[in-house]
Amino acid sequence: MKKQTHDGLVGIIEEALGSMPEVGQWQRRFIVVLFSTILLLRGKVNFSNLARYSGLCEKTYRRGFRRSFDFERFNLNCLLHQRKGTMVAALDASYITKSGKQTYGLGKFYNGCLGKAVLGLEISELALIERESRQAFAFSTKQTVDEAGKTRLELYAEHVQTCAPKLPELKYLLVDGAYSKKHFVDTVRTLEQPLEIVGKLRCDANLRYFYRGAYAGRGRPKRYDGKVDVNDPSRFVYDAEVDSNLHLYTQTLWHVSLKRTLRVVLLLNTSHAKPCYVLLFSTDLQLSGAEILELYRLRFQIEFLFRDAKQFTGLTTCQARDEQALHFHFNAAMSAVNLAKLDLLAKHQTQQPFVFSLNRYIYHAFSHKLLSRLLDNLDLDLTCNKVKLAFEHALSFGLPSP
Repeated sequence: MKKQTHDGLVGIIEEALGSMPEVGQWQRRFIVVLFSTILLLRGKVNFSNLARYSGLCEKTYRRGFRRSFDFERFNLNCLLHQRKGTMVAALDASYITKSGKQTYGLGKFYNGCLGKAVLGLEISELALIERESRQAFAFSTKQTVDEAGKTRLELYAEHVQTCAPKLPELKYLLVDGAYSKKHFVDTVRTLEQPLEIVGKLRCDANLRYFYRGAYAGRGRPKRYDGKVDVNDPSRFVYDAEVDSNLHLYTQTLWHVSLKRTLRVVLLLNTSHAKPCYVLLFSTDLQLSGAEILELYRLRFQIEFLFRDAKQFTGLTTCQARDEQALHFHFNAAMSAVNLAKLDLLAKHQTQQPFVFSLNRYIYHAFSHKLLSRLLDNLDLDLTCNKVKLAFEHALSFGLPSP
């Protein structure tokens, strides 16, 4: 790992900004103060609260959020400087609660908690997931805004298409079942640097077996050999029992709707009276069933990004309505999660598995800031061992468990 120019969070930010000469001096200072404040703030992350916890006024934050900033390059710089593992991409969308009739991009979007489409906003997130540490990092956050003549799947495909040239060398894009549509798959597979898709299929997906028999000697050669019945996995290749009562089967099949050959995984759960199944797929025909399952399981890490950003870095608490401020706020909330995670990963030196708790990180940062201000007001420093021990003891008081 490359040595940081400064210790901790500020060092990670300044090192990433060091590769962005187009960012002016004022904006550099603003970005450092912004992320340092978000990651110790208690309560809603909005302009008023940011001003209460830092030396900048509310108007400065409002102006700062209306300035353009290349978050994609910033996020990538942070990752390239701090992490050297193998990355895969993941794409998903998340509903954002927002009121106000004049809010930019307001529309009806699917809310997973309610199970229906409701009025609000939506963001599309393209994340990078490190396979070794199994941690997800935000790369590009784009607000979903309906356009005449375009479906939402076309908008998501355009998001990937726009970001693809900026991504490091990747091979796989992980998606859920909502993206298993022909236009999206075709767009991703026809990029200048095509990505192999690993995703999920509908339970009633129209799949066909390939004909493996001999040529009859006349007419067009037979290509297909019947429709797939997932209740009868006898024509699949059995791989292994990956978990208790969870069996994995694989087969190379033709998908009628996608009009392409797929490597399909059938996960059969026999623990219930009526067997349950899940269909996974990959456009990479060389992947084994176990590898497809491992990659698809990694996809869920993007959900933790949304969870942490909504609970702790203010993804749903933007105090603005215009396009630029919303874009800046959504990206800042996701990037703040990245920075906290990278800071903790850099300090993780033990053999124990890495456990990321953003709640614990923010609690610790707030306590450190508060105690440091108390020591400054009392004209004390940490050169005295007695004061240092008391400081460290107070830092851990009430600290949430990881």
